[in-house]
Amino acid sequence: MNPFQQYYQRYVEIKSALSNDLTEDSFPDLILKQPARLNNLFMAGLGMGTLFLRMGAVIQMSQKLHDGDTNNDALFMKQVMDNLRETLPSDTNWKNLWYASIQAGSVWEAAVPRDSNKNTVLDRFVTFRNKFVHQYIRLVPEHLSELRKGLQIMEEMSAVYCLFESGEITLTEGNYYWNQNGNNLELHPFVQEGDHEGLPYLFQGMYENKSRAKFINTVRGDETVPQPNEPLQSKFQPMQDALRGGAGQVFDHSERMQYYLDCFVGREREVQSVMDWVNGDSTNNVLPIYSEAGMGKGALTAGIIDALLEGDIPVMYHFCGSGMANSLHAVLYHFILQGKKMPGMNGAGIWQMEDESLQRKMERLPSRYYDAIKLFHDLLDTSYSPTKKYEGKPLVIIVDGLDEAGVANSQLNISDWFYTYNDKDEPEEDWQSPEFVKWIFSYRSIANYGKGGFRLDGRFNLESNELMQPLGGLTEVAVREALKRFDVSEEFIQTMMERGAVV
Repeated sequence: MNPFQQYYQRYVEIKSALSNDLTEDSFPDLILKQPARLNNLFMAGLGMGTLFLRMGAVIQMSQKLHDGDTNNDALFMKQVMDNLRETLPSDTNWKNLWYASIQAGSVWEAAVPRDSNKNTVLDRFVTFRNKFVHQYIRLVPEHLSELRKGLQIMEEMSAVYCLFESGEITLTEGNYYWNQNGNNLELHPFVQEGDHEGLPYLFQGMYENKSRAKFINTVRGDETVPQPNEPLQSKFQPMQDALRGGAGQVFDHSERMQYYLDCFVGREREVQSVMDWVNGDSTNNVLPIYSEAGMGKGALTAGIIDALLEGDIPVMYHFCGSGMANSLHAVLYHFILQGKKMPGMNGAGIWQMEDESLQRKMERLPSRYYDAIKLFHDLLDTSYSPTKKYEGKPLVIIVDGLDEAGVANSQLNISDWFYTYNDKDEPEEDWQSPEFVKWIFSYRSIANYGKGGFRLDGRFNLESNELMQPLGGLTEVAVREALKRFDVSEEFIQTMMERGAVV
């Protein structure tokens, strides 16, 4: 079964029948004389685009939930909950889920490339659909320009059909699957059987105080209520459990820290130089650490964090790793949660908020990237209130592995954090980080990412440090010092230096 083909062909057939009337000269007459035929085209295009958007999000979401670890993909779990469980899903919610589920370098990403404003055809489609459905755009000559844009948007959405053309929805033992290129992906419980046997129904949201789900038929458009709702509850419950407790298990870097520290040797000079910068009066507030792979940036970062903690200097840190933990969106989410657990005044974390709107945002953290940036700005600018032992000391914020952060979403850049944004998520001006904050970013060699390295040049006061720009291998002195206590032979030392490419 391929409802995508049915919707696509209906759109193509109606458009073909109107081809002579859609020219620049004839289109105004079509609006005046045959609005019903034009309305049929728009309804066919909107129906096609809506199906592509929602089922595309479901397929990608199902794949990510199938492949991922519920306990570690906290940001993704939250986005699913916010967009499906906590609200009645709109096309905006499905668009959010598409973006949350999309994998970098996939055919899904290639099919909806972002323009210079970071928008895709999905953004344009949802905006137009909402305006058309609510009659802010109508089939009248006064809206000629908007209608032409709408036709172009629907044509762009029709190109997304390539994602579904070679696949089909199959029913096996009561559960629906997406079968494409030899892969059989279970869509249950987000696609289920309904009143019309054999036709797939798509999850629409939780109703009646979130106790009842509704599904809409992907072919006929009618709604149904499944009996019972346990499959959905069983899917949502692990997500709720994973999110419960804030930044504990879901962003736990303790094992990685311990691994690095167990094998951390020979970087005393580098760590001390960072501590001197942190405790000094330099106005340079960003320290880049970069090198080729394998030079020990992660271990050095762990050593720096350990030294900061030993020195009673407040520090937030994140090691970019697998899954959504790569994303800079997830890193922001972690820092906001991490601050709630750091020692602050009155034992309530370092974020002390009098503003009620901020308090509400902290109770229900924003899932959208730019909203998370705005919240983080507000917290640092107005709500930072550490315990007395941290008074007069800088807050150090560390992101290890910026190059890995590009794996989950290459569209996000660390420079995004240093702009203010309007309601359209467009950058307005530079955001000035508070003077008490010092930032450390590590990534692979600057040569791989242009002169500025992750757009860090120009808008930042970068600290120069020849020990870590780039970070080289261990020195012979460091190796000899580290091995002194083991009383090893000179031959062993020489072998270690050769195999470790010691400089």
